[in-house]
Amino acid sequence: MDYALRLHLCLFVDSHGKMMMTQYDDLNLLDDWLLRQAIEQAERRVPIDEELVPESVAQLGRVYIHLYVQTIFEGEVGNGGLHQFFENSSGALAPIVRDALEQMNLSDYANIMGELVTALGPEYPFDQSARLVKMQSNPAFQEMLDRGYQAIDVWTEEFCLARAKYARDNGVVK
Repeated sequence: MDYALRLHLCLFVDSHGKMMMTQYDDLNLLDDWLLRQAIEQAERRVPIDEELVPESVAQLGRVYIHLYVQTIFEGEVGNGGLHQFFENSSGALAPIVRDALEQMNLSDYANIMGELVTALGPEYPFDQSARLVKMQSNPAFQEMLDRGYQAIDVWTEEFCLARAKYARDNGVVK
């Protein structure tokens, strides 16, 4: 079956006009759709600090939001580590990533993210420029990032299995 058609068949509108999604056969296909939502948000030139999660994902609920932020997190951290995640616009997602990691029973990773989020102050800096200023002016934060870089590995079996289990347990994938 054509890839675009498979994605289209997963989305439908219920009798109340709310977008719904059927189960995916596997997490990779869902990840592709989630990344497409991020690309479309960027193409619309909507800054991530103005719309943390695309509406097309947000209206599907908490589980999809968690999987979305984890997809973005995995891409950033897998490419350039925690430094890249926090320095890029996607760092605005850190508080949601922390919550998602906790829900996926990745407590060690969630604790690291929680410490990093807390270290940036009581009002988390969603704006990238403000976040960079706080990061650069806080040597302790840089040390925490270095430790977190060594501790968080999104390519481990533990991380991958936890994401897949979370998606399955919440009825998102078969």
